[in-house]
Parts: sequence; structure tokens; C-alpha cells
Amino acid sequence: MTAAGVARKLGWFVALSVCAHLWLLYGVPFELPRFKPAPPALQARLLPADPLPPVLPRAQSKPAPGPTTASGVPSLPPVDTPDFAAPRSAPEPAAPEAPAAPPVAGTKPVALPAPPLARRLPRKGEISYVLYFGNDKLAVGQTTQSWELSGDRYHLTSLSETTGLAALFSRQRIAYESHGRLTADGLKPERFTNERVRSGSSEKASADFDWAKATVAIGNPPRSITAPADAQDLVSFMYQLGLLPLTPGRIELPITNGWKLERYELDIGSEEIVETPFRALRAVPVKQVRRAGQETIELWLAPAYRWLPVRIRFFNREGEPAGEQVVNDIRVSED
Repeated sequence: MTAAGVARKLGWFVALSVCAHLWLLYGVPFELPRFKPAPPALQARLLPADPLPPVLPRAQSKPAPGPTTASGVPSLPPVDTPDFAAPRSAPEPAAPEAPAAPPVAGTKPVALPAPPLARRLPRKGEISYVLYFGNDKLAVGQTTQSWELSGDRYHLTSLSETTGLAALFSRQRIAYESHGRLTADGLKPERFTNERVRSGSSEKASADFDWAKATVAIGNPPRSITAPADAQDLVSFMYQLGLLPLTPGRIELPITNGWKLERYELDIGSEEIVETPFRALRAVPVKQVRRAGQETIELWLAPAYRWLPVRIRFFNREGEPAGEQVVNDIRVSED
């Protein structure tokens, strides 16, 4: 047999192995957020930077200057805590952060009153992620999250979908969308939609908030329940967390996925290094406390990059990894 024939056979064996691997994984669902197409005319971009220095405690860490592109357009600069409400020219001095005591075993975390906002979102932005599946970290698709602010309104979208060979065996698309208002307490969702398409079948749910009556209509068909004042949806809470002055400890946050509304117990950790396709990033982990028989979520927020979510992990009802999305690009407007 010629060398070319051997190479062709080897190529077929590799392709069949990959397909068999995907087929074995097909029966395990993964739950990941989806956002809509890219916002128009964004001026800044997160680019690879020099290797990071050793990790320092947050009180000692200093933001590094951001790089510029070849055309002179600045990359997204490190921003620690720009004030959300006050004019940029006269920000209020930030109070020193005191580490919170870890939760005591067997005690229930207390829902915190809304603290003053510590940061603000750029007017427009888009984050793209590589979508991995299961324990094997097999790249199966992509996720795009985007947002746009207009006056006191916000619009968040998320889109996750399988691509390439994975789509041949398990074509999936998960779309989330959140509309609402910007308030002194941050994001206030008014409508959230959740749509999942898998192998031709579609599931839809939504949450419609009526803040005047302190209720939210969820599910399909919808049913009305009481809405806590700090309630968020599965998309808005990722960005709401980034606006708050987070310190290590445990908090509670009511969150709806369109089907139900639950109080998530969230453990906020200390800064750690997260490896991404383009560089290593310092990030603060926020991990939902595991619940027997329930799906859970973990995310990492990057302080040097507007506290945006740079890694998101999902676990199924058995506590096994169902999916993970890791940032590979961030684009934001300069205002």
C-alpha cells in the first residue's frame, strides 16, 4: 500500500473516532446561555497581552495599561471600579474592602440589601466564547453574549449553538434575551425569554415582571408569583454581579430561568488565574452552591475587564459538568 493510501486510511480512522466520541456524548444535555448577533460599530477590543505577573491580593493589585491594535484603536483597558451613578470627573472615593467571614456550616445565608453600585457597563458590548462539552473539554460550538444600553433601558442577549461535527450528531441552539431598566440598584429585568431547540424540537419559556405589583409571570403557560425586589433572570444576573462591590463570602440572589424562580446561594471566592484561548486572566469565581437533583452554574468575573463573565460552567442534575464556555474575544464601545 502506498504512503498516500495509508494516510487516507488513517484520516478515516481519526474521523470515525471523533464521530463515535460525539455519538457517545450525544445523550447528555448541556445548558448554556445564548445571546444575539454582534452589536454594531464597537470601537475597542480585548487583545492578547504580555504574560501576567504573579497574582497579588486584590488590595495590592494594580491595573495594567491596555495594549493598542495596529490601527491605533485601544484595546479594552483594565478598569477596576468606575462609579456607576456619579460623574466620571468626580468619582466618590471607594471604601476599602474588608474580607467577609466564610459561611458557618449549617447556617442559611442572608439575602443582602442592595449595596451601592461600584461599576457601570459600557454602552455596547459583545463577548464571544468557545463552547466545550462534558469532562472531556471537547469543543462543540460557540456562544455569543451582547448588550446595549439606551437611556435607562438595557437589552441583553445570549446565543449558544453547536457547530461542525457536533452539530451533525446533536444540533442544539439555546437563546436567552433580557430587557429591562437601569436603576440606582443596577439591572431591573422586565421581560426574559428562554428558547431551546434540540434535534428539531423546541422548548420556550418566559418571565414577565410587573414591578408595580411585585409579581412575575413565569412558565408556559404562564403563572403569576411574587417577585422579590432583587430578582434577576439567568442572563441579567451575570452582569448585575459585575456591578456590585463583591467580596469573598456567600450571598443569595433570586433568579428565574423562565420556568421557575429560585433563590441561588452563591459563594464568592478570591481572585484566581483563568486560562483562556488568548491569554490568562485574573478572575473572581462566583459558584452556585450545589443542590441535590438540581442543575447549577458557576462563573468567573474579570476585574481588569469591567468584571465581565469570562468563564461559565454548567452542571446537570447529577452534578456532572454539562457544558462550559470560555471567552476568546471581548469587544466594547469606548463610552
